[in-house]
Amino acid sequence: MAHRSRPEVPGPREPLSRDRIVGAALVIIDEEGMDALSMRRIAARLGVQAMSLYNHVRSKDDILDGVTEFITTDMHMPQRMTGSWEDGIRSIAYGFRQASLRHPRACELVLMRQLSTPTALAPVDTMIAMMLDHGFDEETAVHALRLFISFQVGTLLRQFHSTSGPVGDDKDGAERESVRSAYFAASGFPAVAKVAPILAVNDHEAEFAFGVELLITALRELAPVGQD
Repeated sequence: MAHRSRPEVPGPREPLSRDRIVGAALVIIDEEGMDALSMRRIAARLGVQAMSLYNHVRSKDDILDGVTEFITTDMHMPQRMTGSWEDGIRSIAYGFRQASLRHPRACELVLMRQLSTPTALAPVDTMIAMMLDHGFDEETAVHALRLFISFQVGTLLRQFHSTSGPVGDDKDGAERESVRSAYFAASGFPAVAKVAPILAVNDHEAEFAFGVELLITALRELAPVGQD
């Protein structure tokens, strides 16, 4: 499948293929969400009968696997990372995040769906291989991978379901910050009130960067002596 941030869905005269079907599914998810996706909805988008889709895909689950593969491929992860393992983790972390943010409504599918295809497993292999190449033992590499995935799931889902975005220079942002800060300050909880101005701000990029660096700092305690 071609590397592009959003698949194109050619006109109905173009030959039907798995790539076209997956592309149509991703467009529907991006525009309307997962609940809108169905075989009939995909077929209507492509201008074909629903039964004709089964000549190219096995089922809706097969299509969802294809969407997962597309977003995973959009990370552009190499098979082997160069440089330090710290920079490798940063590269994988931000690559995964950026690919997910390009398709926020489909991101939950990638994060929560079992990685059961070779394409979807590629970034997993990249991270494990990177850690093994730098001398981490196999158990630590797997633990780090799972912690990394949990962190990605948590930060992305929190951002997608957040009721308030990061506060900017706009008037609405300043008002939102003021309202939230006042609410926390008057909550009756001393610790919450003390940090109210900070707690009122949702800077998802800053929180993500903090988490990545904290993960790297923790892994340094487990890094083999003499390894980069």
